[in-house]
Amino acid sequence: MNQELKLSFELDELKRLQAIPEEEIRGYAFEKEEYNPIETFGFSLRDEGNDIKGRCNGILYYGCLYINQLWIDKDYRSKGFGRQLIKAAENFGKEKGCLFSTVNTMNSEAMGFYKKLGYFIEFQRKGYQKNSIFYFLRKDFTKG
Repeated sequence: MNQELKLSFELDELKRLQAIPEEEIRGYAFEKEEYNPIETFGFSLRDEGNDIKGRCNGILYYGCLYINQLWIDKDYRSKGFGRQLIKAAENFGKEKGCLFSTVNTMNSEAMGFYKKLGYFIEFQRKGYQKNSIFYFLRKDFTKG
């Protein structure tokens, strides 16, 4: 067997390329470590024309609901749709046995939104451009 591997770079092919190691990681976590299967999820809000106006997606792993992205079309913000998507994700996580939820943000406006939903700062990383701070937020489901 030839032991040489060729390094390649593919821009904008993340989803296709992620599928390869994700399947290996999922299988190992489930079969060897006896964790619940790792699952991805996504919730969308659509208008009457079926166009997506809001989206929340993430991953369930090892008892954690990780909310990767939350996006609301600018014309639909501050109308409760973000809360609706987060609550749907949290309920899904709870149904799957998650113990807590996490979300990350560098957006100071988003901090207030997440804190109103019961999230707290678990960790913060400094050192980004323009003195930005990357916040790691958490919400324990056992505490409401």
